[in-house]
Amino acid sequence: VDDNKITVFDQMGIFLVACRHGIIECVTEMKHSGELAKYGLAAVNRLLGVCGADQAIGHNIACSSRKTIATSSIGAKAAELNLQVVVNAFHGFSHDHRCQLRNHPLYLNGLGLEDLETCERIFTSSNSAAVLIRHA
Repeated sequence: VDDNKITVFDQMGIFLVACRHGIIECVTEMKHSGELAKYGLAAVNRLLGVCGADQAIGHNIACSSRKTIATSSIGAKAAELNLQVVVNAFHGFSHDHRCQLRNHPLYLNGLGLEDLETCERIFTSSNSAAVLIRHA
């Protein structure tokens, strides 16, 4: 088997970016298990390239994702385009109080009533189809 080819058993899932309206903007097949930083960085880079400045991204671990983005090769681009990395509303309550004040959408201007849980809703609605199409 060629190293550049992904075999059916190497596919561990998908990493996706969706807008608050539920439209999927970017999907990446994960070759290795776990949400490795490279998938998130590739998705952020794509989002910034397509959508431009003043974007907000909701992520379960926004507090650490912000640091990862800032120290990566796209850090300068993200800062220049005023990328805001925010923890999702549900996951935010498990973070400490200082993290919530800095990252939770409830305490940030410009996010309105958005909970940033669109991807969770997409995955929940696709669970029944996953059994049918996995490794199809």
